[in-house]
Amino acid sequence: MTAQRIWLNGTLAPAAETHILPNDRGLLLGDGLFETLLALNGRVICLDRHIARLVEGAAVMAIPLPYETRTLRAAARETLEANGLMDEPRASLRMTLTRGPSGRGLALPQTPAPTLMMTATKAPPPPAGLTLITSAVKKVATSPASPLKTLNYTDNVIARLEADAAGADDALMQTTSGGIACTTIANVFAVTHDGLVTPTADGSIRAGITRADVLAIARQHDMSVAETDVTPEVLEAAHEIFVTNSLWGVCPVIGLDGTAKAAGPVTKKLAQALEAAW
Repeated sequence: MTAQRIWLNGTLAPAAETHILPNDRGLLLGDGLFETLLALNGRVICLDRHIARLVEGAAVMAIPLPYETRTLRAAARETLEANGLMDEPRASLRMTLTRGPSGRGLALPQTPAPTLMMTATKAPPPPAGLTLITSAVKKVATSPASPLKTLNYTDNVIARLEADAAGADDALMQTTSGGIACTTIANVFAVTHDGLVTPTADGSIRAGITRADVLAIARQHDMSVAETDVTPEVLEAAHEIFVTNSLWGVCPVIGLDGTAKAAGPVTKKLAQALEAAW
């Protein structure tokens, strides 16, 4: 089996020969951003939109992106090729950007040297269905980090620990006001008697690229769609629940806090339409 090759700061090398400095702020402080992308038979889905989101996040965090968009596009392909993934039905590509190395403490480096890394691996097919538990961890809408894809996933990790302890696939996280926010790795949708609803992008969620695509597809199919506050009661009474992210697309929820849920026709229709669009 060929050793994994990593694209790091413009150079492709075997993983064992690739090194990040021990004073990198991404390691020490979670000071950075990332993007996870799906590649189908070597074609990266929504590549430019993921790069644009990385650029936007870097601007908010004042991390100077060391490469142009065209370089990132080429690097994505090179990373897939170097790892023999161009003919794989499904592969996962990750871009990780940090502020780079610095001295001890929080003081920002006067001349930052950002770290940019790309990795790629085979991706399994999405799960047929997910079971969720409701986590005690809350998403804080007022945090400037909440809508960004930062490296600090502490809240999500703790919520996932709760899911693992309960024997569930993932954890549903709520807002500080008790509404529904998201799971640890996905946006949430519910099919109700009023139509399709999903939590509003008020800062409590990272409004994903796949979320936006599903909303657009639903409207194209003349579905009633609402981005609104979603209460736990709405989710409990929903006819169908599904989640979205860039690797899975649309994935049905088949259990919530021990109550079985059906993977219904609306979820299937949207999943098929998204797959066709991809």
